[in-house]
Formats: sequence, structure tokens, C-alpha cells
Amino acid sequence: MEYKEEKKLQFVLEYYKHGKLDSAKAFKKITGSNHQYNANKSIISILSIAATLLICIVSYVLIKGYDGSIVTITANEGITKHYMPDSTLAILSKGSSVNYDADIYGKWHRNVNMSGKVYFSVQRNDKIPFTVTGKFAQINVLGTEFEMEEIQQDSITNVYVKSGKVVFKGKNTENGIILTKGMSGTLKEGNETPEISKSIFSNPSAWATGKFIYKNAPMDAVMKELSLFYKTHLYSSDHYKTLTGEFKTDNLDDIITIIERTLDIEITKKD
Repeated sequence: MEYKEEKKLQFVLEYYKHGKLDSAKAFKKITGSNHQYNANKSIISILSIAATLLICIVSYVLIKGYDGSIVTITANEGITKHYMPDSTLAILSKGSSVNYDADIYGKWHRNVNMSGKVYFSVQRNDKIPFTVTGKFAQINVLGTEFEMEEIQQDSITNVYVKSGKVVFKGKNTENGIILTKGMSGTLKEGNETPEISKSIFSNPSAWATGKFIYKNAPMDAVMKELSLFYKTHLYSSDHYKTLTGEFKTDNLDDIITIIERTLDIEITKKD
């Protein structure tokens, strides 16, 4: 694109904000005057300028691929944390991504697109709800902590709510379900409305929070969850005892030692 044309387009974008053309400022810039002219001439002039600028804008978008200030975060190397402008935290599992428009996020809406598996800790804002949209589903919240996972090869979306409340619905439907603390939901291909489901384990978001929290959990359930998380096989010498406690996910051997000493049991690990 020639230099002069680029300068003109930069002028256009200066007065084109968030989908609205400020024709008054643009007219003043071009004419260098605030004076009112004949009503008909003034209207015709402004409309002509607006039409010309709009054509330039469309041409610029098509030629340059202008996308505003879209922020895209992709977890290429592993679990990735990202804070949005309102301090909402997104924790992305490896291979997942989120994107949003930083120019308008938190001003008119808090809309985020995602793919893969992402854990959100949303800052509460009663005036501007938080909306996350995937390929198949959408979540609307005010302030909460939840995990959303889309398994694209199976066309399934799973949602788990750690705290607060969310509305879980299909991407292109109006009807959804309300999930509260500890609840899970699943949307399958071909269904318009998600279904309430039961989490297999007590800590489905341990990968993001870095913690296992148990309250009177049967040892068999604890062993299964830890086995899956650490990709090993754990067996307890006592199947009837229950576990209450909080453990960091950093080191499995430390967790095993603490459980054994606390409950006076023996845990066997087979890789």
C-alpha cells in the first residue's frame, strides 16, 4: 500500500472507534471549521464524508486484516497462567488457548473465547457478566471459579464449578442449566441443553489449583484419583478408612507418606 494511502487510512481509524464513526470530529478535521453551513449542504457533506470514510475502513480491514487489539494466549509448553485486565485469572492446560479484545474487555462486556481445557477464577462484577465461549458451548457468570473443557474429537463440553454459580448452555441456544459449587455438567453433540453430571473425583481441577482437598473421602476413591493424576497405580492396605485433609500436588511421595502416617495404613505404588 502506498504511503499516502496508508496515511489516509490512519486518519480514518483515528475517528473510527469501536464500530462508531465520529463524523463531527472527522468533518472538523477536514474542513477546519465548527461553523454551521446551510442545513442541506452540511448534511450532504457529512454524509458524503462518512460514506467515503466507511469505504476506506472496509477496504483497510479487507486489505490489512485489522483485528483491533485481540490478545491470544496459547499454552504451547505446559500449564500457563494469564491475568486479564480485570484480574480474572485463566489457567490453561497444555495445548489450550484463550483470546479476547483488550480494548473493550471490561468496558462493555467481558467476552472470552477458548479452546481446550481452561480453569477460570473470575473477578466479580455485577454490572458486566463474564462470558466464555467455546466451539460448542457457552458459560455466563458474575464471579466464580470453574473449569471448562472441550473435547473436540468427541464434540463434548464438560464444566465443573469449584465455587459460585454459572449458566451453562449450548453456543447457539437460549436454554441452559444452572450449576453451583461442586456441580458438573456435560453437553454432548446433538443435544441443545447440557445435562447435570457427576464428577468422578473430588478434585477435577487439581491440575490448575495445585491442591487436593478431601473431606471424609473413601480411600479407594483417593487412590483412584491420585493414580490417574500421577499416571501410576496406588493401592491402600485399608479400603474402609476415610481421608480428610489438604495436600499440594508437588510431590506424590510426600502425599503418600503423610497419608500412611496419619491413617496408619500402607500404600503400595506400582508403575
